Amino acid sequence: MTDAAHRGERELSDRDLARLEAAHRELVAVVKAYERFRGGDLEPGQPVPVHDANEMRVAQEAVEAAERQLWELREELLGWVRPPWAPSAALTSDWFSEEDAVYDDLPETTAS
Repeated sequence: MTDAAHRGERELSDRDLARLEAAHRELVAVVKAYERFRGGDLEPGQPVPVHDANEMRVAQEAVEAAERQLWELREELLGWVRPPWAPSAALTSDWFSEEDAVYDDLPETTAS
């Protein structure tokens, strides 16, 4: 673990907080762009959407890169390591939402 372990966002410098926020905005943007590939309910008589596989691959790679960048910054700045059970942002439309903010304030429960 880094010396930034167990830090909160409120402890970051303005520059580091801006870096973290920019990485989060990038992830939100690429997930939003990816949403069109996730599909949804079809009504009777509605045509099945067809997507270009190369466009979908590029969108998926953009999500993975932005997600990786955000987790790398979280580890560097806050000492947070991505849990192995965390789903991909491409699979979860609200991967990081306002409701998730409560997890930032929970006490550390793992042994160091």
